[in-house]
Amino acid sequence: MKTLSTLALLTAATAAQAYTLDVNVGNSSLSNYDNSSIVGLGIGTQLNNEYHLGLNFARKNITSATAFVDAKATSATLDLTYNLSQGNGIRPFVGAGIGGVHFSGASIDTKEAFATKLFLGIAFPVTPNVELSVSAQSSKFYSVQELAGGPKTTVSSWDAIAALRFNF
Repeated sequence: MKTLSTLALLTAATAAQAYTLDVNVGNSSLSNYDNSSIVGLGIGTQLNNEYHLGLNFARKNITSATAFVDAKATSATLDLTYNLSQGNGIRPFVGAGIGGVHFSGASIDTKEAFATKLFLGIAFPVTPNVELSVSAQSSKFYSVQELAGGPKTTVSSWDAIAALRFNF
């Protein structure tokens, strides 16, 4: 009997470990820079009905005609999402992420920086294995230096994101 209860517990734990693939697109409104598009991809796992843990990659342009800045920022963050309601219907969520960003382009001296984000949104089921979500997130890249020897600044942005999540 003990083996049967252990097997049932193992099956329940495996069911909670659903894997996900996210495809993201949106618009980024950067402080002191031009607005830009943002694209991203995420892989993750549904820890239980309330929590999702994912590794998310995003890319956005950092440009400014007045400051002569033209660079690309590629970030990787580990995000923890909390679903505010459970079930198969519409679900609001909140979350936070921490990670790093890599800058490419000659107009930003910093090549890597620390990145954080806070987000909230709402998810809509499309099929049992696909959902559409819309979210707003506040992203920050810390200690970014445009010019060698110049001042370090925090690059902040508000991002509007639409995503498709595929559940496996």
